[in-house]
Amino acid sequence: MPRSSVLRALVGVVVGALVGLSACGGSSGGAGAPGGEEAATFPGGRPEPAKEVGELVLTDHSTDPAGEPFPMRAPEGELLLVYFGYLSCPDVCPLTMADTVSGLEELDPEDADRVEVAFVTVDPARDDPARMVGYLEHFFPEGGAHALREADEGALNGVTYRFGAKWEAEPHQPGDFYAVAHTGDTYVVDDTGRVVWAWPFGTAGEELATAVRSLLATTYPST
Repeated sequence: MPRSSVLRALVGVVVGALVGLSACGGSSGGAGAPGGEEAATFPGGRPEPAKEVGELVLTDHSTDPAGEPFPMRAPEGELLLVYFGYLSCPDVCPLTMADTVSGLEELDPEDADRVEVAFVTVDPARDDPARMVGYLEHFFPEGGAHALREADEGALNGVTYRFGAKWEAEPHQPGDFYAVAHTGDTYVVDDTGRVVWAWPFGTAGEELATAVRSLLATTYPST
């Protein structure tokens, strides 16, 4: 078997182990759903203890001009979906982006306009800003997605720690292909910078849409 195939098989095993490590330690809705709506069942849970990430500032390369600071919080009255991944990911990352797009397309335009997406690379060595922007434009051609990249590994570790996300690059020699195992959760941040929900990899578009509707209604009940 070619070496690249062996490595891809390996990353599937490693990622599978890390995908289940969510910030909230749960993967079911029901009574745990926002507002206690038993009829609204969707994956994930509310992180406990609460995670406050609003003071974190990353570099957004999707802005014009590129490289503007991006506070890790949603605009007023909106939600920010934060995902940690990398561009060479063979399956988990593109599938998550596709499910996110599918879920947002199921929302009413008014609700969809209140949701932004942030992709934070855990592979800054390979994921240069231009490639990140092009990658996200493939899924979000009309914009609304932020390409966040921190070249300093220490700064990146500080961000992932605050969210409860994990990542680990496979040992490799310079120039070799390598995989990056990472948590597959998507984190939902409100306009105060609090992580109000996290759903795991594999959350389908319909479930995502249900979650977003409920989170908008319960996070901003007066709107």
